[in-house]
Amino acid sequence: MKRIGGMCLAMLVLLPAAGGAAEVLTLEQARRLARERNPSLKIARESLLQSELLIDKARSAVKPQWTATGTYTHYNTGMYLDMPDFTSIGTSPEVCGPAWNPDIGFCFTRFEQVTIQKQDSFNFYTQVTQPIFVARTISAIRSAYKAYDLARLNERNSEEYLLYSVEVAYYGALAAQRFVDISAAAVKLRQEHLRVARAKFEVGETPKITALSAEISLTQAQQDLKSAEKSLEISKENLRLLCGVEGDFSLAEPPPPAPPGRTLEQLVAEAFDQRRDLQGARLNLELAEEGKRDAWYRFLPSLVATGNLRVADVKGFTNEYVTWQVGLALSVPLYDGGLRYAYLKEARSRIRQARYQLEQTRRNVASELRQLWLRMEVAAANLDKAHHAVELARERVDLARASFEAGASTHLEVEEANSALFISEMNEAQQQLNYNLAVLRLDKARTMYSPLAGGTAVTTSVSATPAGNASSSAGASAPAAAGAAAGSPLP
Repeated sequence: MKRIGGMCLAMLVLLPAAGGAAEVLTLEQARRLARERNPSLKIARESLLQSELLIDKARSAVKPQWTATGTYTHYNTGMYLDMPDFTSIGTSPEVCGPAWNPDIGFCFTRFEQVTIQKQDSFNFYTQVTQPIFVARTISAIRSAYKAYDLARLNERNSEEYLLYSVEVAYYGALAAQRFVDISAAAVKLRQEHLRVARAKFEVGETPKITALSAEISLTQAQQDLKSAEKSLEISKENLRLLCGVEGDFSLAEPPPPAPPGRTLEQLVAEAFDQRRDLQGARLNLELAEEGKRDAWYRFLPSLVATGNLRVADVKGFTNEYVTWQVGLALSVPLYDGGLRYAYLKEARSRIRQARYQLEQTRRNVASELRQLWLRMEVAAANLDKAHHAVELARERVDLARASFEAGASTHLEVEEANSALFISEMNEAQQQLNYNLAVLRLDKARTMYSPLAGGTAVTTSVSATPAGNASSSAGASAPAAAGAAAGSPLP
């Protein structure tokens, strides 16, 4: 069975505006440049880095916390207190003088002024806390690791989806180049027919209207060629956007995507094991189950060790500049208005929801693989029919041209044969593109999901003018429409 057909291009060489041969951009180079330069992939990598930092944030809850505070305060006035000197006790009126109190029987003869608060005060305070048992930190750390695994799945899928979009755009650009080649061949065919028609008119074998009709047909073919060339530029612009390529370039025909060497059941089984949206759904279920454990942890007590150190610029009543203390803080949740039970109910609901989502994703994956398999079979059948239609159209052109030159047929028959060949070749190139994309999408569906559809395939119908529609004299809009559609990077 033919798979390449009219799509085979040994090497496409385009001339850039500055002169000289344009550089060749291979499919592998396009993939590599997309990895290095595409901003969307860089965004996904930064998201992965941020998810990795969530682990550090969660683990910090079980590590010691150390804070230090320095203060300066200016008061309106200082505070001082006269404290008695206990070593200067007098027991007689002669010693005590006016301070003698016979009811007490003693007095203090000396006092010392103690500063309670300076007008300009400096203080330093530092505290260390070490969680000994805080149950909820366990679920927080586990959830952070699972969230990182989920972000890593999304990052890998984003990279694969980007590379898949590059491949789609590359094959679309090759198809657009093929449309240019077909249009150029149609122009040459009509130029030759115009030459013959004019020669036959000059010798009086055909009326002038025959030559005029041939000239009109040539003009339409030239318009088709210009449309095809603009469509090729649009397809290249898609590649520039995805890969960050500047300037002009030519394309090299890569090997066509190989059809799967496995049965549909085997592909579905592989997808159940490797599809990232399924893996993400399983992680979401695990996160929901971790949320239930976190709800239970809310019933457990917490134990934290603390240590404080204070340095002041006054001694105060302790007669020390430096004071410190250590201790344990036990927190036991007794009653919170039923909040913990609400968290439990919510967690159970999230678990059920995650299970339903997992089952729905499995069904979507199986259905997607079956649909893609059927699309590949349809594309293969259409491609075979397109090959056969081109062979018949070429034979018809040869017969019509020879008959016209011999005077046995009219210009209209030749024009219909030329139009049929043009449309058949355009359809063949289109069906080759559709088949390549169908095989490529089926292969990627084993591991990749479309982020634009939340795990289901996004397909864009790409179609040229149907083969056999010879009512159009030259298929005027076929190259432009097909070329623009084929260049779309999102399948």
